[in-house]
Amino acid sequence: MLVKYRNSQNKVALGLLSLMPKGHELKHLQQTMLRYQQNKNWEMYFWQEEGKYIGIIGIEVQKQEFVIQHLAVLPSFRGEGVGKAIVNEIQKMYSGLKMMTTEETEAFVTSIY
Repeated sequence: MLVKYRNSQNKVALGLLSLMPKGHELKHLQQTMLRYQQNKNWEMYFWQEEGKYIGIIGIEVQKQEFVIQHLAVLPSFRGEGVGKAIVNEIQKMYSGLKMMTTEETEAFVTSIY
């Protein structure tokens, strides 16, 4: 189930975003979090199962499309369809918009379909 990010969940979000290929630098992660907190077009959601956050997706909503900026799943849950479930749910939420990816998220999204 997708759960919208709240500022009080900053540490959890930082941990999940650090799983992204380029997400290891603290300064870069902090800048990313500021973007989600300050820009109304940038939205972040956790994937929750059995009360635990095991994945995260961050999108930028534009006029006719949304762009998957960030997508990560805890290593112990990879290969179980969690990434695909996250993307499917976000597509349902934004069904009127075309889904796009960034260079960084394209490989992950392509691999789950």
